Amino acid sequence: MTEDSLYAFGLFQVLKFLLVLARIGGIFTSAPVFGDVHVPPRVRIVLAVALTLVFFPIVKCDAYPLDIFPFVCVLVKEACIGLIIGFIVALVFSAVRIAGAYVDLVLGFGFANLVDPTFKENSAVVGQLQNLVATLLFLSINGHHVVIKGLSDSFTILPLGNSGVLEPAVQGLTAAFAVMFGSALRIALPVVGAIFLTDVSLGILARTVPQLNVFVVGFPAKLAVAFFVLAVSLPFTSGVMAHMFSGLQRDIALVLKSIAL
Repeated sequence: MTEDSLYAFGLFQVLKFLLVLARIGGIFTSAPVFGDVHVPPRVRIVLAVALTLVFFPIVKCDAYPLDIFPFVCVLVKEACIGLIIGFIVALVFSAVRIAGAYVDLVLGFGFANLVDPTFKENSAVVGQLQNLVATLLFLSINGHHVVIKGLSDSFTILPLGNSGVLEPAVQGLTAAFAVMFGSALRIALPVVGAIFLTDVSLGILARTVPQLNVFVVGFPAKLAVAFFVLAVSLPFTSGVMAHMFSGLQRDIALVLKSIAL
């Protein structure tokens, strides 16, 4: 092997490593758990580089531009692919947070907002609780392995250096948004339905017993009913969350296939 061919081979491997790192780095930027603010940036960088070393020997890369500007464009596109994968994972956690927001709204906990350190924004009590449950469930069912499998499939669906056009991803993400809101309604439905029936009962009670101060009795009654139903329905809501997490690999593949078309 001549010196020029050896130099070209070494340059090819370095550029390939950077492209793989860009796609994986996008996940560690936008995906919950992987890119959590509680994880130090140095740890995220080390994990991203370690995953890159794992995928680097098995990822195929036929060709890509060697000029600086075209290569930077391909590098940014690979990072966008990783961001899209991480965003799909974030949508699932957003469904859990929206469900918690529904419950907080009907309970009146929306006035007692707390700072959510995970998403760096206001989140009320039930939203924080369900977010913690979702994170523990995600790790307990090896959801991070599902995301890594989705990442592995992405190198087959969208080969390295040939990521296609990103505009069609809007349709796939729109469908993911619809599924997210439907899942949020299913998670919040038991508690919201129980609170609705409680409000109806209190309204009937207020008409039959006018001397009773419904505003004084109603709030603790709604709290008791809500937390009781929340505890009883936890296996159901956990099943919905587990179903969403287990389908992450399928959802990632569907969105990426819409880009590859």
